Amino acid sequence: MNVIKTTIKYLIWLLLSISAGMGCMRIELEKPPAALTGFWAIFNGLHEFIIIRIGGLIGLISFILFVLIDLFYIKIKVETKLNQNILRIITILFLNIIVTLIHYVLEFVLDWI
Repeated sequence: MNVIKTTIKYLIWLLLSISAGMGCMRIELEKPPAALTGFWAIFNGLHEFIIIRIGGLIGLISFILFVLIDLFYIKIKVETKLNQNILRIITILFLNIIVTLIHYVLEFVLDWI
């Protein structure tokens, strides 16, 4: 029973991390371009596809880092459940911002991706 509860908790943290990754990607891409017509209308969904694909990947990378931090630091050092949950939320948001920043630097500043 304990394994099922832990798995469900980490699935919820995974969904939160992916959502935060998509949110960071939405902030990075800004508003979608004006709708195109004719043959070029096939590119209207590209903006959302990029947010889902890259934002999801950013969320997954930050979730892997979050699990390591959670297992080796948060569960050991923090005593109360409320403080653990607050620290977990802050950790997920911080990791998503850091991974998005690394993506931005590699793609737009250094042009490596």
